Amino acid sequence: MAIENVMIETDQVVNFAVCCTIDMTVQAINQFLARVQKKELQESAVNILTLVHSLELQLWGPTKELRGNDTVLQSPFTGCTYFRVHQLLQDMKKATESKLDTNWFLVLDENSEQSSTAVIVRVEDGDVRSGRVAYPVASRYLSAASIAHPSLEEMIEIADWKHGGIIQD
Repeated sequence: MAIENVMIETDQVVNFAVCCTIDMTVQAINQFLARVQKKELQESAVNILTLVHSLELQLWGPTKELRGNDTVLQSPFTGCTYFRVHQLLQDMKKATESKLDTNWFLVLDENSEQSSTAVIVRVEDGDVRSGRVAYPVASRYLSAASIAHPSLEEMIEIADWKHGGIIQD
């Protein structure tokens, strides 16, 4: 059985993609999702993160968890640069009509599991900007940065000054 992306029904019009640039264990991905969702529940926030595990499937809602017999997600983004992830997301959105923002997304990379951090990525007019964010607050800060309140640049500056380069509370 392939990996199943169990999604949550919401009224959210567009969600933010979560992309793995390494092949990652399903357990590690589910731990990331659980930590984010726990914080969202505490803050009465709406789920907004959709894990992109395939470029061929329509993704219509935020991901609750991954299920299946496979223990490792063979990510379609393995080894990709952030700009290439952006391009693949645009192509996938067009082909599948998935409800995803392709200019703002999260990346789980080779440092994520060890550090419990993801990377917020913004791609605009070919310019790529990124900052590392703590798991529990990843969706909140991604959402805030996407509407420029505060901007990603401000978040990175504060993180560098106060938190060793990691965006966190």
